[in-house]
Amino acid sequence: MQATSRTIPSFGLTPLQGKIAPSENWKLLTLFNFYRLALAATGLVLSLTVGELPPFGASAPELFQAASAIYSLIAIAALLASRWHTPDFDTQVSVLAFADVTVLTLLMHASGGLSSGLGLLLIVAIASSSLMLGRRVSIFYASLAAIAAMLEHSWGLLVGNLVSDDMIQGYPQVGILGVGLFATAFLGYTLGARLRASEALAERRGKDLANLAQINELIIQRMQSGVLACDHAGHIRFMNQAAQRFLGLRTGLPKNASLSEISPDLAIQLFQWLGNAPEHRARRAFTTRASYTMLPRFVTLGTAKESGTLIFLEDMAALKQQAQQLKMAALARLTASIAHEIRNPLGAITNAAQLLSESVGEDTEQKRLATIIEEQSRRMNVIIQNVTQLSRRDRVNQTRVPLNAWLADFIVQYCDTVHLPPEAFARVGEPVEVLFDPDQLNQVVTNLCQNALRHSPPFTGTPLIKFLTGKDMENRRFLDVIDWGSGVPPAIVDNIFDPFFTTTPKGTGLGLYIAKELCEGNGGSIDYHPGDGGVGSRFRVTMLRAEEGSEAGP
Repeated sequence: MQATSRTIPSFGLTPLQGKIAPSENWKLLTLFNFYRLALAATGLVLSLTVGELPPFGASAPELFQAASAIYSLIAIAALLASRWHTPDFDTQVSVLAFADVTVLTLLMHASGGLSSGLGLLLIVAIASSSLMLGRRVSIFYASLAAIAAMLEHSWGLLVGNLVSDDMIQGYPQVGILGVGLFATAFLGYTLGARLRASEALAERRGKDLANLAQINELIIQRMQSGVLACDHAGHIRFMNQAAQRFLGLRTGLPKNASLSEISPDLAIQLFQWLGNAPEHRARRAFTTRASYTMLPRFVTLGTAKESGTLIFLEDMAALKQQAQQLKMAALARLTASIAHEIRNPLGAITNAAQLLSESVGEDTEQKRLATIIEEQSRRMNVIIQNVTQLSRRDRVNQTRVPLNAWLADFIVQYCDTVHLPPEAFARVGEPVEVLFDPDQLNQVVTNLCQNALRHSPPFTGTPLIKFLTGKDMENRRFLDVIDWGSGVPPAIVDNIFDPFFTTTPKGTGLGLYIAKELCEGNGGSIDYHPGDGGVGSRFRVTMLRAEEGSEAGP
């Protein structure tokens, strides 16, 4: 068979061939080999058992028997060759087509010629070969069969016998048989070409579908949301990598896994959702074995009751982080606008106060009032600067941060800034890696250290601040900033993270508020706890695990 190739985008799959797939070729050839064996075996059995069964072998029984035996051997050899695929496909088809023409012509001659009706077998042989061969080869074997039929009919004339009326009257039948052979070859080749084109199209469509399935699977596997597919009985049929991570499966999806075994809370929600009417369906967050807080969303895959369900799992920490970032972006625009509107009149007030202070005496009431204006103006300017900084923090550039190494660098830099020896800080805990914006983490820890030093006694050789790193009961990474200062009075604990809440005259009340906003913008949180024994304070900064950003990258 003539093979043409066409290359299409295959995403790593083999190029598509523009012919019947090789396996289909061999199946078709094997089918016709069984036909040959059945035909030859029938002729051989008839010649050995029945003897004479006109018209089969009527003219030459021995020749009919020998030709049937040879045809049987050829069919058996062809079956073995097609099974072993040796020699190649085109060679086998060509040899078998020649054998068909030769042996069938002998069988027809042994049975009395065209009048026996065995000439129709030539048409079947040419039809089968033309389905598998090219156009020129098909026409060649049709011509060979027509010539063989003509020679068989004229055999008596060729060997010197007298020309009979039956021979002369049979030539139109030979001509009709020849026309039939050529028509069969042409139609067979046309049908074969259409089959090859249809197979090639189906192969291309199948390849495209396979490529599309691979792309869809790759997209689903790389999604940040967990995706599960369950049947009506709650057995998991598919689960992407994010869902495996959320549900705490370290070794992949077990065979015939049940949702009830992997996540009972999610299974309960699924069956409740399936059992309720659409208007009464609800969903709620739940905590997985891997300590993730997830919000499920269910989608039916069909209208029948037995249809499966698609489950999407959204990480509540990520949702809160996105909401917090949107909140910070809106807050940033608002605060930037307010700060800009206040800065200009505040500058004018400050300049006027300075001029007023220079124009009055040192011990006058006007001097005291001018000084108050200058001090409060400077305080207002600090507030505006903090608000302006907050307006620039709406974008979070999270990266993986080895927290213990980062703390070691932070202590060195911060000690140079506040002129304290490194011994004023203690660092303990297990090494952890977190996902946080390094610049914003610096701002959070700096603010906590400033608050701790403000309420701590002078340094006398004992550490004033201790950094404690580790993992909590829910396997979340944390950083504790601990001091032994005066602590936070219980009456104001609920207000320390409120904006503009301060207990010092020179404070702005934005430090802890900004720290809280930055932590939530990075998917974490900050909480206050009293120090051990009621002495000092402990601020815990909880952060995302570094692996929670492995899919998205830094």
